[in-house]
Amino acid sequence: MTRVKKVLTFSNVVAFIALFVALGGSVYAAGKISGTQIKSGSLPGNRIKSKSLTAQQIKPGSLTGAQIKAGSLGATQINQSTLTGVSASSIGLVQYVSTTVPLSAVAPAGTQGTAACPPGTYAIGGGASVSNEALAYVNDSAPTATRTGWIGTAYGENGVSMTVTAICTAVKAIG
Repeated sequence: MTRVKKVLTFSNVVAFIALFVALGGSVYAAGKISGTQIKSGSLPGNRIKSKSLTAQQIKPGSLTGAQIKAGSLGATQINQSTLTGVSASSIGLVQYVSTTVPLSAVAPAGTQGTAACPPGTYAIGGGASVSNEALAYVNDSAPTATRTGWIGTAYGENGVSMTVTAICTAVKAIG
């Protein structure tokens, strides 16, 4: 009993009471504070638990593409009218434009051919091929500087031709 009396000093009793009040107050506050009582903008992003927010809790237009995990959105979750560049709706309007040019064996810089996209459309892809790979080869193939067509350069023998194809569609912006 004397041992208990030594522990039950006034300062120890006050310290225990203060400890229980402090712990009890935190537990009470944690159970009584709701999201509506938190001031807007008062929590930094690193204080929000990962995967704890739903789409309805995120303000429209507040996220950028860099903040979205690659491959996490499906076609039904994207508003196509807000996309820049090639939109999925314009893929149905893709046009293939080709041009064929004869190669010249005496052309020191090779023979160039360009497939031009129709007005208002831009090249989103393309390529070049030769009619006889044993007698000629494609040296390079790329979009034109203005992206309004596709250009190719080939070297080869007379009588061989190169076909350049541009894949064209309407785009909202060139990037």
